[in-house]
Amino acid sequence: MKTSVFLLGSLVCGLASPSLAQTPHQGSVKVAAAQILTDTHDLQRNRCKIMDSIRQAKSRACDIVLFHEGCLTGYPNREQLKSLDFALVRQAELEIRDLAKELNIAVLLGSTGQQDDQFLNYVLVIDEHGRLLGHYDKTWRAGEPHYCAGRGPVVFTIAGVEATVIICHDLRYPELVRLSVAAGARIVFIANNESGITSENKLLGYRSMQISRATENLVYAVMSNSPADPHNIERHNCSHGNSLIVDPLGNVLDEAGVFEERLVIAELALADASASTVTRTLGKNEDLQKLYGIACENEAYAAWMQSGLSLVQRLDGSDIPVHFLQSQ
Repeated sequence: MKTSVFLLGSLVCGLASPSLAQTPHQGSVKVAAAQILTDTHDLQRNRCKIMDSIRQAKSRACDIVLFHEGCLTGYPNREQLKSLDFALVRQAELEIRDLAKELNIAVLLGSTGQQDDQFLNYVLVIDEHGRLLGHYDKTWRAGEPHYCAGRGPVVFTIAGVEATVIICHDLRYPELVRLSVAAGARIVFIANNESGITSENKLLGYRSMQISRATENLVYAVMSNSPADPHNIERHNCSHGNSLIVDPLGNVLDEAGVFEERLVIAELALADASASTVTRTLGKNEDLQKLYGIACENEAYAAWMQSGLSLVQRLDGSDIPVHFLQSQ
């Protein structure tokens, strides 16, 4: 990994800013979005495909690899959740973490968990040392009452860069990304398992939202989605592919097709992720002084944005659920 990150405290219109990144990220990071077809009914096959993709990403000098929503377990319905062997899920997750450590590559893994009598739709955040930093639970559900709602935006450091992650339907709630970028994230990872290829009326909207999250925040967006099944385009637990990586100006750096199974890869120049549209709303942007001779354009708005930072949770390995610790 070729980057350094500096998080500095600051004052925003007289208010304390606990985690706003003021110094631009330097260097670059190489990321991969794995577009692979997985199955709700075959956990071991899914595990093997995921581990193969991690090895491929490492062979291509990637620092981080992202997998789609529910990639390990599939995207189970209520009945399938009841028959899911969570002991085997935990074991597979542990093996994937061990591989991340062995290969020195960060992994963002879509999976499913159970905590007491509650089911979680989450992305595990595993750093390049194989350390579990935590998990992001899908905040806004898309009509799945069997899953619990998540706790909101997160930030974390992997491969030396500040990042965030959201899951599928969360795309429609841009404040999740906005607040995470305000807290320092410069890459937005998006783990999707969207409607299938037959929902043609949704496809343009899906693609535009990936690009919007990047351009409105002037950061990178990396999205992994399940491909369509060429043998059964109406099959459950597959989507329409089109995994992509978008730069801060909205340019698509790489994008997979509908049916392809491959890694979508790009080298991200971190200095280009200025997040200046976000730091401006916080009243902390050098250009404001140059252009207008002021430090803050709208103190009330900056105070509102600053208060929202309290909703952002940092994943740093300090708050790991018991059922994860038991599997170590």
